[in-house]
Amino acid sequence: MNFKNNLEDYLKEIYNNMDAFGSANESMISKRLKVSMPTVSEYLDKLRNRGLIKSIGRDILLTDRGMKLAYPVIKRHRIAEVMALKIFEVPWEETDSEVMDLEHAINDKYVPYVIKNLGNPDRCPHGNPINPDQKMNDKSIFSVEPGVYTLSRIVYEDISILKKLVEINAFPGTEIKIEKNDKINVICKGYVSFSDKEAMAIRVF
Repeated sequence: MNFKNNLEDYLKEIYNNMDAFGSANESMISKRLKVSMPTVSEYLDKLRNRGLIKSIGRDILLTDRGMKLAYPVIKRHRIAEVMALKIFEVPWEETDSEVMDLEHAINDKYVPYVIKNLGNPDRCPHGNPINPDQKMNDKSIFSVEPGVYTLSRIVYEDISILKKLVEINAFPGTEIKIEKNDKINVICKGYVSFSDKEAMAIRVF
C-alpha cells in the first residue's frame, strides 16, 4: 500500500475512534487496520512529527491540521459506502469493510458528481453524515436512560455491531427499545446485547 493510502487509513481510523469514543489508542488502530503494534507505533511517530496527531497519555487525537486532512477521507469513505450499497448491492453490514480500496480511488474533484449521481445522499448507510463536520444532536445508547428511541447512526462501523443490528432488523430510522441490566439490550424484532464500549458507538435520538 502506498504512503497516501496508509496516511488516509490512519487518519480515518483515528477520526472514527475519536467520534465514537473520544480518542484512539494504538491497540484499537492495530486491531482495525490489521497491522502489528510496532508498525502502528512507528507510523504514529511519523504523523506526530508532521503535526497531524497529538498524544495525551495513551490517548491519540487528531490535531486541527490532522482533522482538516481527515474530513475529505471520511467523506469519500461514506460516499463509497452508499455506492457499494446502491450500485454493487453489498449487504448493509459489510459496506464499511468492503470499500477500503474504493474510497482511495475516488478523486476529490469528482466527489460532487458522484454525490449527484447517487441521488444527493446526506447520510451513509449507517446514518453518519456525508459531510463529517455536520453536527448531530444524538446520544449513545450507553449514556441514555432506558426507554424507546429512534436509531440515529452507528458511529464506529464495526461489522460485529452491524451484524447484531441486522439480526433484529434495526437500521437508522428504526424505533428501538433500550433496556439496561448487567448489559445494554436493544429490542426491535428480537433483542441483542451490547458491551459498554459497543453501546458508545450506537447513537439514538
